[in-house]
Formats: sequence, structure tokens, C-alpha cells
Amino acid sequence: LADGCAVGNVFASPPPDPILECAKAVDGGAGVLFQYGNYAGDVMNFDMAAEMAAMDDIEVRTVLTTDDVATKDKAKRRGVAGNFFTFKAGGAAADMMKSLDEVERIVRKANDQTFSMGVALAPCSLPQTRTPNFELGPDEMEIGMGIHGEPGVTRGKLKSADEIVDDMVDRIFAEMAPSRGERVAVLVNSLGSTPLMELYIMNRRVRQRLDDLGLETHATWVGNYCTSLEMAGASITLHRMDGELQEMLDRPCDCAMFRAG
Repeated sequence: LADGCAVGNVFASPPPDPILECAKAVDGGAGVLFQYGNYAGDVMNFDMAAEMAAMDDIEVRTVLTTDDVATKDKAKRRGVAGNFFTFKAGGAAADMMKSLDEVERIVRKANDQTFSMGVALAPCSLPQTRTPNFELGPDEMEIGMGIHGEPGVTRGKLKSADEIVDDMVDRIFAEMAPSRGERVAVLVNSLGSTPLMELYIMNRRVRQRLDDLGLETHATWVGNYCTSLEMAGASITLHRMDGELQEMLDRPCDCAMFRAG
């Protein structure tokens, strides 16, 4: 997994200085890979930190997670729950003592094969303001909304769980273009307050859709992995794998929130 994490305020990028300190702390002489979601503030601050690290003779590479298919322009796509798979790939590659070039290549490959779509049912409230970060009626939902309340692709009346999942999976499939027999890993993620019972109802429908298409489900995770305070809603992420990416995903790891192998 990651060797270090620079932390900012709620819904804000960390400033360049703590990013640099984090890079110094984890650098073992072979360079450092920055991984984070594609948001303007993060890009600006991490780029500044990379320039500062270069002055301290620390080689830095950067891979942005861009898994949110709600945005049509691939270069502008946000990084959401797909970080789960890109971080795991990068951590596994580094743990295998691969070169910085190889770690970067593998993470880019993992990102290219990761596709997410979310649905929002109710907002969260920022601690600084104690006001909701967006508004939704009690019988409304928004497909494609970002984890910080960024606008989605469609807003409408609340539908059944199966209808919501079908809408989300259809949008993922349209971008992913999967073929029968391919292997995928699945993440059904709560955005904060959506309980496990509802997530497993969603996962049931996701698995039906994958089976109908003839896709092999290698692994599934259901739970709170990429949350937005108390926001109600969920996201679905599909990670398409070849042998190399499966090896990265299956490599053992152990931390407070995640264990594999």
C-alpha cells in the first residue's frame, strides 16, 4: 500500500510543504511516486512539491487517478473510488522492488483499466460551515455526482436499487467496452451513510450484470472505502485485469482498514 500520505483540510488539497515532508520521509533513494485523484488544487500543490523535491535530489513521478466515467473528457476525469485499485497496484509493485519506471507503468496501466460511477441520495455537511454541500429532494437522486458534490450527469426521481445499478453499470460498460471472458475486480463503495445491507443489494445486481455478460469476477469488496463524510449514496468500480494486474491486486498487504493475501 502507500508508504505515506500528505493530508489537507476537509475537501482541500494538502499544501506543498507537507507533501514535500512526506516525500522526504518515504524516499529510500530510488525515487517517489505521487498518486492522487485528478483535482485542480491537488495537481497544483503536488506539482509544486515535486519541483521542491527535485531541488533536494528526490526524483518524483506522478500518476493521476481518473476513473470517474461521469466526465466524458478523459483528461478531466475525477479520481474517486478507483484509487482503491491504483494505490494497491502501486504499493504492490513497489513492495516487489520494481524500479520507479516500472511502478509508474503499472499504476498507469491499472488506472487505464479502472472505471467508476456514483449515485448521490443526500448531501454531507462541511464541518466549517455546517451546511449541506448540495441539495437533493427526499425523493431525488443524482447519477454521476462527485465525492465533493461536483455536478453529476443526470438528476431525477429515486428509483429501485436494481434500476439505479443498471443505469450505473450501463454507463461503465459504455466506456469500458468489456468482452466475454475478461476478469474483473469489483468495488461497491458507500459514500458515507449508506449501510452495508443496501450495498450488498447493489452488489447482487452488479454480479448479475457481470454474469450475464460472461465476465469473470475475481474479487469483490463491499463497504466504506472512499467516503464523503455522512453523504448518502454509493459508487461502483470495475477493475479489468490481466495477469500482471491480478498479481498486484492479490499481493498480500495489511493495514488498519484493508487486508489482502
